Amino acid sequence: MHVNNSPNAPGFALSSDSPITLLQLAAGKAAAANEGVRSNQSTILVVDDESISRGILSRTLARNGFKVVEAANGHEALSIVKSADVDLIMLDIMMQGIDGFATLRLIRSMHDESTLPVIMMTASENRDPILQAFDSGANDYVNKPIDYPIALARIHAQLKLKYAQQELRSSEERYALAAQGTNDGMWDWNLLTGELYLSPRWRMMVAIPEPNWEPRGADWMQLIHHEDRGRVTSDLEAHLCGETKHFETELRMQDQAGGFRWMLCRGLAVTDERGLAYRIAGSLTDITEGKVADALTGLPNRILFHDRVARCVELFLRNPSRKFAVLYLDVNDFKLINDNFGHDVGDEFLLSIAQRLESALRKCDAVLARMGGDEFAILLENISGPEDAWNVAKRLHKELGKPFTVAQREILTQASIGIAPVTEKNASVESLMREADTAMYHAKRGSGSYISLFDSEMHEETSTRLELGAELQHAIRRDELSVHYQPIVAIDTNETFGFEALLRWRHPIHGNISPAQFIPIAESNGLIVEIGKWVLLQSCIQTALWTQKSQKPLIISVNVSIRQLTSPGFVEIVSEILEQTGLNPSQLKLEVTESLLMQNADAVIALLHQLRENGVTIGIDDFGTGYSSLAYLHQMPLNVLKIDRSFVTGLSESTKHQAIVQTIVALARSLQLAIVAEGVETADQLQKLKDLACDYVQGYLFSKPVRAEEAEGLINKKW
Repeated sequence: MHVNNSPNAPGFALSSDSPITLLQLAAGKAAAANEGVRSNQSTILVVDDESISRGILSRTLARNGFKVVEAANGHEALSIVKSADVDLIMLDIMMQGIDGFATLRLIRSMHDESTLPVIMMTASENRDPILQAFDSGANDYVNKPIDYPIALARIHAQLKLKYAQQELRSSEERYALAAQGTNDGMWDWNLLTGELYLSPRWRMMVAIPEPNWEPRGADWMQLIHHEDRGRVTSDLEAHLCGETKHFETELRMQDQAGGFRWMLCRGLAVTDERGLAYRIAGSLTDITEGKVADALTGLPNRILFHDRVARCVELFLRNPSRKFAVLYLDVNDFKLINDNFGHDVGDEFLLSIAQRLESALRKCDAVLARMGGDEFAILLENISGPEDAWNVAKRLHKELGKPFTVAQREILTQASIGIAPVTEKNASVESLMREADTAMYHAKRGSGSYISLFDSEMHEETSTRLELGAELQHAIRRDELSVHYQPIVAIDTNETFGFEALLRWRHPIHGNISPAQFIPIAESNGLIVEIGKWVLLQSCIQTALWTQKSQKPLIISVNVSIRQLTSPGFVEIVSEILEQTGLNPSQLKLEVTESLLMQNADAVIALLHQLRENGVTIGIDDFGTGYSSLAYLHQMPLNVLKIDRSFVTGLSESTKHQAIVQTIVALARSLQLAIVAEGVETADQLQKLKDLACDYVQGYLFSKPVRAEEAEGLINKKW
């Protein structure tokens, strides 16, 4: 036995007129025609007891890139097959000792035709030896003397078939292992015959009607939730018709426990030469956990919550004594936390809220879910009436009113909660969720309690709110908005010190709409940024004109929402408006509401410092009604504190209010801040504010907010 890999093996002629060279050329063409066979990786065993024939064939194969192993008889061949990796055997039939037939039968006891192809070589022209060779397990044969191009072509053909079968076996093994190892269910549907293969895992995932259930065609669709069947059928047909590249759909299938689980069904069709699908195969994945659980908090999500409410509705319709209620909860001003502290802090804050809500609820009678963003929903089961739901809402509101420590920051927040108890009129998932959501928004807009129980009047109010929200974006263009001005009076001189700019909306149908009604709408839909910029521009233009006419440097106070203040480029917008109008920056006072300011103090302080460095005056509006931190007040570049009207109104009636105002004045003095009191309506209130050494006042005692033309007549008035 010997291996011959050398194209220049001894005794092999290489002259240009050598017949071997002609054979090489012919063999090269055959090799080119069989591109794709891995010659450099294939080992061929040549078995022939004639050394000359064996040597010529071995050298020809070597020159065509094959590794060659030689055997002079059947025994050597069997020894090589046992000990070495051989890809194909060229086996002579007629040999001394053990002949080719016997050798082939022994080889076949170790390897079948697909793993080790054997090509028999015969010098006989009789067909009987050839037939006997095939009966013994031969893959093919060649005649002697060998036509080498034909021999090479047959070798390439057998090797291609061998490698294709190997790939097929590997693919089948991979498929089998994947089917066993994956958590997915596998399916294969012959669309022509209706045969349907469902893997064991597929069958485990769903509720099979009977143990020996063998579905055909679309029988498996009977396991799909009736609400999903139409959509699944439509998605499947779209793919089979070639409208979509892949079949992919989400559906609910009945499980072994009698409930339904969410599945992701994927598939890919196989088409014929006409483009018609004849087979489709794919997978079934259980996505219930991701579908019904919120990724951040781990709470049930909207889908699972709606499912639980639907079950309660069914029980209620069968037995009206099974009362329940849906609560919808929104975290006030959460967006500002995200915008100023980043989404990581926002996520941590939401997780803290979820944990606090969970700890405050009885899990046996309540389902807490995150509906998305900063909104949560609670299903209260087994309640005696709306009062039970109200008490739970009060407890939750109290818990969320306690400070949160998030990312080494203390955050104070409030929650708005809407309550929708079940009745015969709203006994559906859609109605209950809509009513709870409506009540929540009513609570958010309210000035008192942050909790609201749904009533029928809220429907009309919600419709009006939606209508106003749509029309508000056109109000500037239609010239429906205007700025009114209320004078601010200096107590020591009784002269007009400046004005506060107040936005008004006169609707062509609804008439004058209160700012308390439309400002929250502008805040929620983001229009407050555009509207606020318009108010700021109009106010600065008007104040610059008044200053030029009167030669009196009036102060103009403009309210700024936190959303407006923290919007991109706000500081630059203020600078542009001041430059455009020619107003001195010291004449512009921007007022921010205290309760909103404190929630975003770290981010807002930096913005206020930029504005203050540009010469703008900074004030806090409605002081005393929020959650101010003295540490934050000390850090802020403030100029003015404005005392809320609720304290001024009670000055004549309550010594408590007098004490509060006196404390605020003392605090302002210690921080070297000016003091403005709003809502002054009586001479007695004015006198008490003078006694408390307040700096400036405004209110109906002097003037209600008026148009610019009327306000101009108040500039030089002595009050």
